Amino acid sequence: MLDPLAILKEAKNDFGSTATFAQVETEIAKHDYQALCNAERGRYRVELYDKVTQINGVAPEVIMSDVPADGEVYLIYVDGNLTFLQKHDPNQAGFAPMDAAKATEIANNAVDSMVEQAVDAAVKPQVLRALL
Repeated sequence: MLDPLAILKEAKNDFGSTATFAQVETEIAKHDYQALCNAERGRYRVELYDKVTQINGVAPEVIMSDVPADGEVYLIYVDGNLTFLQKHDPNQAGFAPMDAAKATEIANNAVDSMVEQAVDAAVKPQVLRALL
């Protein structure tokens, strides 16, 4: 979610705006963040790798060759295109395995972060324009 104070600073410092903090909050509130996030989230799909299907012509044996024992692999698709393939827990040092629940949780958290960034990137210019 956009930080009103950061937007105010940018509007004043970069664009010479005379907007107030209240005006920034009002402009941000005009955007239905939940609806925008829901729409953006619809572009993403999270799956656990089935460990038998080729990915982009790469055999599953090759894909699984460096996956930790008993580990799961998550896939994140954006607009139907495979964008992320994660073989180990990215929040742990080394190649720590992920079970199915952990892999799904981490993947969904990553998607939530990407969704928030995408919505912020779409809304921020609109808010700044309104403050000028």
